Amino acid sequence: MTIRSTMPRFRPRSRYLTIAGVLIALAGGVAVAGPAVAADDPPRVPYHEMHADCTVNHTLSDDPIVFPGLPGASHNHSFVGSPTTNANSTPQSLVGGATSCQDSLDASGYWFPTLLQRGVPLQPDQPTVYYKSGVTDYRTVKPFPAGFKLLVGDAHTPDVAHFEGNWQCTGYRGSDIPASCPAGSSLQVRLTAPSCWDGVHLDSTDHKSHMAWPVNGSCPVDHPVPLPMLEIKLPYPLRNGDTGGLAYSSGPSYTFHYDFMNGWDPARQAYLVSYCINGGRQCNGFGVDPKKP
Repeated sequence: MTIRSTMPRFRPRSRYLTIAGVLIALAGGVAVAGPAVAADDPPRVPYHEMHADCTVNHTLSDDPIVFPGLPGASHNHSFVGSPTTNANSTPQSLVGGATSCQDSLDASGYWFPTLLQRGVPLQPDQPTVYYKSGVTDYRTVKPFPAGFKLLVGDAHTPDVAHFEGNWQCTGYRGSDIPASCPAGSSLQVRLTAPSCWDGVHLDSTDHKSHMAWPVNGSCPVDHPVPLPMLEIKLPYPLRNGDTGGLAYSSGPSYTFHYDFMNGWDPARQAYLVSYCINGGRQCNGFGVDPKKP
């Protein structure tokens, strides 16, 4: 069973800056070079991310990326971010609108299949979408371009062995929903997106091919532009750790996927990518890193 790690892929740093400390031996006039001193390039930092903290604001059987202009054509989705996202939405129609995210200038549409427990909808407490660096040089990450769309994961995933995300609760991490969780624990699903853009297409026929995964910490030549690496985290509340009867509107747990339609104010997103990701910070949902102002 192959499970893609949610951690960005890094390559070993191999560039070194030699600082020559030259000692002059007065007696013999001999110059002696001091030891080489390694320098990190880029500087090593523990974080380079921002995130969108939002709430679910509506559900619809719509998908404006996969089934544009066709209300009711999709399985049921739970929507966060823009409260108006529907089958007719476009990135242009979202920008400048209302949002259920903490950052008032993020009117993006984020949606995912609705989770049901014994047929009753179960919504996550606070969906979080992380924007991280997926490449070694986090200083090179660019903002999502206006008009950008992306589908992450696949509703047609055939089995749990092919699911690229993971499920977590206290004491458990795996590719499927556990038989139970400890009382008081939430059940989280996480799924990461590829972060290298072809630099041309804002969407593609399968809504995926305009993006690719980094290779050894760098973007491949056919997808050379590093964009933020999205990772969604959905914490579902459980009653006494009960995970029985859980299934998505799209099918079993491994059919989980999500969509992103860029509705950011361009200047705000550009600032946050520069300040938080390029700046090596860990910004909260308001775009602030309290530990590194």
